[in-house]
Amino acid sequence: MIALWIVLILVLILLILLGVAAARAIQMKPTSAATAQFPDSDLERAQRYAETLSTLVQCETVSEKDQVSRRKFQAFHKLLREQFPLAHKAATRTVLNGSLIYKIPGLDGGAGAPILIMSHHDVVPAQGEWKYPPFSGEIAEGSVWGRGTVDTKGSLFCFMQAVEELLAEGWKPECDVYLASSCTEEWGGDGAPAIAAWLKEQGVHLGLLLDEGGMIMDSPMAGVKGRYAMVGVVEKGYADVKFTANAAGGHASAPGPNTALVQLARFICKTDRHSPFQARFSPTLREMFQRLAPNMSFGMRMLLGNLWLFEPLLCFLLPRVNPLAGAMMRTTCAFTMAEGSPAYNVLPQQAWVTANMRCMPHQGTDESIEIIRAAAKKCGLDTEVLKADPACAEVDFKGDAFRLLEETMGKIYPGYGVAPYIMTGGTDARFYMYEGVVENALRFAPLEINKQQYASIHAANENLSILALPPAVDFYQELLRSYCARNGKPELAPEKPARKAPARKKTAPKAKTEAEEPVTETAEPAPETAQPEDQQPAPEALASQPKKAAKPKKSTAPKAKAAEAAEESAEPAPEAPTEPAAETDEPREE
Repeated sequence: MIALWIVLILVLILLILLGVAAARAIQMKPTSAATAQFPDSDLERAQRYAETLSTLVQCETVSEKDQVSRRKFQAFHKLLREQFPLAHKAATRTVLNGSLIYKIPGLDGGAGAPILIMSHHDVVPAQGEWKYPPFSGEIAEGSVWGRGTVDTKGSLFCFMQAVEELLAEGWKPECDVYLASSCTEEWGGDGAPAIAAWLKEQGVHLGLLLDEGGMIMDSPMAGVKGRYAMVGVVEKGYADVKFTANAAGGHASAPGPNTALVQLARFICKTDRHSPFQARFSPTLREMFQRLAPNMSFGMRMLLGNLWLFEPLLCFLLPRVNPLAGAMMRTTCAFTMAEGSPAYNVLPQQAWVTANMRCMPHQGTDESIEIIRAAAKKCGLDTEVLKADPACAEVDFKGDAFRLLEETMGKIYPGYGVAPYIMTGGTDARFYMYEGVVENALRFAPLEINKQQYASIHAANENLSILALPPAVDFYQELLRSYCARNGKPELAPEKPARKAPARKKTAPKAKTEAEEPVTETAEPAPETAQPEDQQPAPEALASQPKKAAKPKKSTAPKAKAAEAAEESAEPAPEAPTEPAAETDEPREE
């Protein structure tokens, strides 16, 4: 009888809790993001922007692991000078083996904490069948088509254009402004690390860094209605690991038990079916679901809007039903490459498989590697760590930097929601955090894309709507104005004190490349009343038929002599400046 009463009491408590959760879900009213409309966009302006982006896409900048020659990027740098002459006139540009860092000095020496905006200019190879040639920059069906439009020449164009227009208006930043673009992001090469190390050598500590990452999407997750800016505030750690099995080998006609491949298969299946890593709701993930929940269906709203009750259940269910959500909750281990016998009828004496791991901060890279090493040992496998990078610290989504981004979104994209999230992939931003030159590193490009465009990243038919370009340019302009205005006097102090950069494991020497020494070009200051570049008239409406890709424009602005010498030379190494320069170990200047 007592047991029955206990059961009844427990059932009653459960019903009360479910009732409270249901009431909370009912009280959640849809936010403005559910009905937000895309901002009005000037078609003529969008068309003009599209032609410039098309020009950048036409310059093929594919980069691959351990690529020695950086000559193709010199052609792209020349295009940047032609398309954005005022930016190149106002900024000091340093070339670090094909990667770029610009500095526009602030008034009175730029007393406040600087800002850095960045996007890489290298792209992945174009494979598969394309509707339009991948390096044609075709302007058709309201979009610019080609490799790099979304990842990430689109955002690179937008912030360069934003700076170009600000300078044309006579803008002078109150604090130092840095613009950066690496040429090795797609394979985690030496570009961004070199820029970060250079900044550290210059004694620069950034108040805000804005890199690629999340974007703007309508219904960013299944079951969520509304337009949201998804802002990456943390990156997972990274590891490439190799597992090796050893066995007797022999003729395949009489196989013995537990061959090398069987050992690997047992380990792979066990890890795939039962992840050894812990799923957890981090503060960032909680905040993301809290902001998305009001615009979810009732069932999802009840579950994800009441994590105080359903968190244990969701930690078990979500990784099993939603791979993306699972990747934001726990360390992942994806098996990617394998090798066994060199012949069909030979049992291998040794076989191996590699895994790519993305490690959550709550089980960092070192801990995650030890967990998988122990699991591999139980299956008789040896473990070798090929590469390992630590997870980055989370940026405070309640801090000044994130609030500034939210305010900027509200001005340019009225009504849109803004939600922090965990980056499941990697960006160049992590290298700046490793060097300790920034704490506030936000990963976000203010471009609205649809599901097809999101799926086209690293796939066929990559394209970007031309109407997405004007508001993105406006976003960067507003962000720069607001940040510099409030940082010219009081510094926007990082939310966390400067800390020692986490140690990174280096397992292989850096590949030698062409131009090892940095080359710095200092152009003459921009005039007080700079005139904008001549602009081509745009058609009254988008053509329904494919339009011929834009041709590069010829700028009438003067070119920096050192840039011409370093970038246009046919020789791998940059030429000396055309004007005499004193012998020094410092980067060369004009």
